[in-house]
Amino acid sequence: MKRPLTFKAADRLLVFAPHPDDETLATGELIQLARESGASVRVVFGTDGDNNPWPQRWCERRLRIGPAERERWGRRRRGEAQAALARLGVASDAVRFLGWSDLGLTGTLEHDDAAIETLRGEFERYAPTHVAMPSLRDRHPDHGALRVMLELALAKARAGCVRLSYVVHGRDADAAALKVPRDATRHARKREALMAHASQISLSKSRLLRWADQPETFEPAEPGGSIAGASDGGIVLSLPLAPVFRFWRRHDVVLVIENGERIERARIPLPRLAGSTARATLGKALCAGRVDVTLDRGTLQIAIAGDADGHVRGYVKLDRTMPRVVIFDDETWQRFGDFSGSYAPSVETVAVAQRASL
Repeated sequence: MKRPLTFKAADRLLVFAPHPDDETLATGELIQLARESGASVRVVFGTDGDNNPWPQRWCERRLRIGPAERERWGRRRRGEAQAALARLGVASDAVRFLGWSDLGLTGTLEHDDAAIETLRGEFERYAPTHVAMPSLRDRHPDHGALRVMLELALAKARAGCVRLSYVVHGRDADAAALKVPRDATRHARKREALMAHASQISLSKSRLLRWADQPETFEPAEPGGSIAGASDGGIVLSLPLAPVFRFWRRHDVVLVIENGERIERARIPLPRLAGSTARATLGKALCAGRVDVTLDRGTLQIAIAGDADGHVRGYVKLDRTMPRVVIFDDETWQRFGDFSGSYAPSVETVAVAQRASL
């Protein structure tokens, strides 16, 4: 049964949106509920949504889009987000745009420790009681990558707050979710705010309004379980790949591991026709020497050594590397601790993920 969300006047809600319009689609009524309760609200955007070529071509009646055109489009989308948030009761001085690369947050996660420190600073300065952020299950690559960065930043900041996960792309009902109580006035204002995103409404009005009409629900996450792990010296994650491999859908394995204050990363290309490989070593001593990756008859095996306390915390994703016609991913980020299986002392631990369809 879904539980209603409530706020107190002393609460502080911090909303993270990968792109302008996500804040309204996912949290338009949540923001109003917090404001009606007297709580303060701050909204942080990861990108300006400037890598948005088809709506821009439609609105500007142009074919070629270069850096100057993208910058102009990003400024427009910032203005639309400010207008939408004003209708939701959020002042302009409570909004921040980080200006990171639209459709490039996976790369930011892989290469930019400064981005995680920026997010850490947001938590430490604002001291939120509630944080709304994308779910790892969201199929847009920017949404999942931002969530991983936020979890890493939360761990660094040691922030104790209520964590609310939302899905924009690939929603499904969660019986255990937290829900914003339905209110006709709040919902009407949310639709008005969405109309401020005129650049997106121009091509996708019916789709966006349909999304906006869905109830706002959020997956709760316990602070201690944000980056789950295993003990007893290490784990082996076993990922069975699909039995039939389509050579035109290339993927890499991407790993992000928390190692105290350090973040270790690795990207390992999967070979073509991986299912026919009897056994091959794809990577040795990766992530500061902690990770070995092998492929055994179509099953990836990722052996990860524990830290000084024997813990393993991190994330893995099968990342599509070919040029994208469709933005959305089939496979999303998973925490190491989300894999099924048990952790047995002094025994090689095997955690089996859901089948990854390449």
